[in-house]
Amino acid sequence: MSEQAAVEREVVGRPTGYAGGQNEQRWKKAVRDAFAGATLPGPSRVQLEVDFVLTTQQRGRLEPDLDNLIKSTLDALDGVLGRRPATGARVEADDVRVDRLIATKRHGGEGEATGARIRMSELPEVPA
Repeated sequence: MSEQAAVEREVVGRPTGYAGGQNEQRWKKAVRDAFAGATLPGPSRVQLEVDFVLTTQQRGRLEPDLDNLIKSTLDALDGVLGRRPATGARVEADDVRVDRLIATKRHGGEGEATGARIRMSELPEVPA
């Protein structure tokens, strides 16, 4: 069996969910910058593993939902996954390729950088 392609990066910043305004745009830029030049061969199916480390300010009613963190992060991975066609002016990743998702969120410990560790890997092709 051949080895599957994978790419892993640390993204430093304030993880922000979908519809998070300026913070969301800064988060997406940090994700895109971290993955600049990285790709996974298309049209392979993909697994995404992500561990979000939240800031101390992201508590209580300011704590983002995990599903919204995933959405904004996936949308910023267009450089790795390719762009979803027919989205008009919006830039979104072709995240239909993602078949497996493992995600966690937690508050950072003392001295720990906030952001996310993101690993994307090809899934082996399943025979028909």
